[in-house]
Amino acid sequence: MMVRMRKKVKTTLKETYGRRQALTRFVCSLWSIPIPLSNTRGPKEDTTTLSGRSVPVSMENIRCQKLLLFGLEGSGTSTLFKQMKFIYGNEPTEDEVQNIKLLIQSSMYRYLGILLEGRERFEEEALKEKRTSSLQILNLSRGEIRTDESKLCIFSLNPRLKQFSDWLLHIIASGDLSTYFPAAAREYSPLVDEIWKDPAIQETYKRRSELHSLPDTAKYFLDQVIKISSNDYEPSEEDILYAEGVTPNNGLAFIEFSFDDHSAKSNVYDEDTECQMPLNRYQLIRVSSKGPHDSGKWMDMFEDVTAVVFSVALSDYDEIWSLGHGPPQNKMLVNRDLFESLVRHKCFKNVTFVLVLNKYDVFEDKIRKVPLVVCEWFKEFRPLKTRHYNQSLANYAYHYVAHKFKELYSSITGRKLFVWPSIARERSSVDEAFRYVGEVVKWEVEKDRICSMGDENSDNSFYSTE
Repeated sequence: MMVRMRKKVKTTLKETYGRRQALTRFVCSLWSIPIPLSNTRGPKEDTTTLSGRSVPVSMENIRCQKLLLFGLEGSGTSTLFKQMKFIYGNEPTEDEVQNIKLLIQSSMYRYLGILLEGRERFEEEALKEKRTSSLQILNLSRGEIRTDESKLCIFSLNPRLKQFSDWLLHIIASGDLSTYFPAAAREYSPLVDEIWKDPAIQETYKRRSELHSLPDTAKYFLDQVIKISSNDYEPSEEDILYAEGVTPNNGLAFIEFSFDDHSAKSNVYDEDTECQMPLNRYQLIRVSSKGPHDSGKWMDMFEDVTAVVFSVALSDYDEIWSLGHGPPQNKMLVNRDLFESLVRHKCFKNVTFVLVLNKYDVFEDKIRKVPLVVCEWFKEFRPLKTRHYNQSLANYAYHYVAHKFKELYSSITGRKLFVWPSIARERSSVDEAFRYVGEVVKWEVEKDRICSMGDENSDNSFYSTE
């Protein structure tokens, strides 16, 4: 699907740019003004790209476009940002790698704490249901003695693991987790490995959609707890990519980069110099949010951004979101409300929005097991059933979700929303997504430039991603 979309965008933009060039030449000749060059290259070289590559370009053609990468916590903005740093930035230093190592080792105990807390809640619910079952009421009415079996369920731990669970939850609640970990990570790793593999915790993990604070990378790290807890552990590039907290959760992170016209990392575009645009530099600014009420404090800082790249995890449609100051909500609805709050904000009135529907791989697997209609916003989803229904279900659902966001965006702005699917853990997918963002920015700038030259009545239909 992504390949077809990529080819369609490439062809459409290339053909349109050719028409725009012809129109520009006509307007310029009509008004007797110089014709702007489409790809001016001079003897100077820009050696400041974060990728370390020298890109010859006329310096007056370099423009820094600010891209605001924004999304709800867990939407994958951190992974998207780190992928861009891997592609176009510098390698982490030894000190940074060491800090990431300690961060990963500590995070495993936080993940386990979330699971243990969820286990207690699920156990309490299961035992309550068990006590009130009609069979047990009947047995008690006959005077039978309740056995210890009535105090156990599928979420129950054995006494030894329960003791460790109580201790870990106590130090987490007391705010003392950093006092013990990661210093004692190696000592406790065998016990953590045992408790992670215990049936009670595995049953709890199956209900992870009800544990809104548990990241989907928890399993990746807990499966390797013995290895990660060793003194000689060195985080791999994949570990760094999956790690939480490498970019600030409550602050800002940014990277400046430029796309290499002939980058070996992507074959999205042909090497057709006639249709290439002047090189742009981009500043990608990443901000994380805990919901619509958390975003107002910083919006005014970004009134000069060129585009907002809004990330939504497709897999959020059945997950629960709760911050403790209101009833739990469906996480996709929280995404929708957050997206709407940004679109309506005065700072982004004339800003281009690109929606990145992230975690397509997770979504593709989940949609076969959990219907999309569990989310109230998607209750009218009715996919066409074909012989290859399972293979195409995710595709149907993706386009439906994209349509709902486009519909919302259009109702507010009267404009069309640009949408692209992404798998943040795949570098090529992220590169393609941001190259698409770059093309959107270029064509929007070109559209505005042509309009400013008196082409207000030009056909803008090619700006649709449909």
